[in-house]
Amino acid sequence: MKRYDLDTLITNFKNKDKIALARLITLIENEPERAHEVFKHFENTKNESYILGITGSPGVGKSTLTGAITQKLLDQGKSVGIICVDPTSPFSGGAFLGDRVRMTNISLHPKIFMRSLASRGYKGGISRAVFDISLLYEAYGMDVIIIETVGVGQAEFDIYNLAYTVVVVLVPGYGDAIQMQKAGIIEIGDVYDVNKKDLGGEDIAVQIEMMLDDAIFQTGWRPPVSMTDAINGEGIEELIQNIWDHKEHLELSEELTQKKINRFRYKIKELVSSKIERLVTESFMNDQEISEIVEHAIRDGKFKIYETIHNKFEEIYFEIKKKE
Repeated sequence: MKRYDLDTLITNFKNKDKIALARLITLIENEPERAHEVFKHFENTKNESYILGITGSPGVGKSTLTGAITQKLLDQGKSVGIICVDPTSPFSGGAFLGDRVRMTNISLHPKIFMRSLASRGYKGGISRAVFDISLLYEAYGMDVIIIETVGVGQAEFDIYNLAYTVVVVLVPGYGDAIQMQKAGIIEIGDVYDVNKKDLGGEDIAVQIEMMLDDAIFQTGWRPPVSMTDAINGEGIEELIQNIWDHKEHLELSEELTQKKINRFRYKIKELVSSKIERLVTESFMNDQEISEIVEHAIRDGKFKIYETIHNKFEEIYFEIKKKE
């Protein structure tokens, strides 16, 4: 992409052109090292979006619930940016964009923009580009940003660092699954929602309430439990009210400021880590050298790779400049 093309995209983006937004998202997703070229144009942008995370195990209806929440927010006159992180094909690296199928009725609304991303194997159920896309949504002027995670159970913790309110979704019929989740994603919830209430679910709601009764909440917020039927829209208004109540609690307790600090600390660490990883990978050992080590390992013994890599690091002198 040429420089003047980027300038044109930025100009169109500031004029609320969705095509420009889509192309900038593609740029920072495929070429993350160019993100600084994009974001330097938005330094004076003051818009603050509220970031909502939707997480839960596969099959709980996260996409349908996201669509139902979004419709209510649109009815309230709010603009919404959605980021759906889909599982990645281990062969093509692409994602099955099932979220598009489930949200067809709202995806063309003028106040909504939705992007489905491939997780690309990134730990925590969150694509590397999610933070950057959320910043683009903020610069675009979105009122609310919804991040819907892959849905792989206990690997969803990164959403806690990216969203201000996390909704954990469960459904009836999972039996003792809630017991297994006590040490997993269920601990990161600010709001709990038992979806597909037409199938029951009162027992799960009671279990969650009992678990919350035994918990200690350092922030003073006790997560509420909602019950919804996302397909028919039942319980969605109550769920959204619980989300706004949590937002108000964060604002009054100044926890929202701390959430924002944690969000940027998380991204800064990820940026530093990814740049160091790239630097080491490109400068320290190329594919040809790796292939040679593999050949030696197959010929001389697979256990020698540990000693080989250890010795290679021992041969190199790393110098990091320290601040005075």
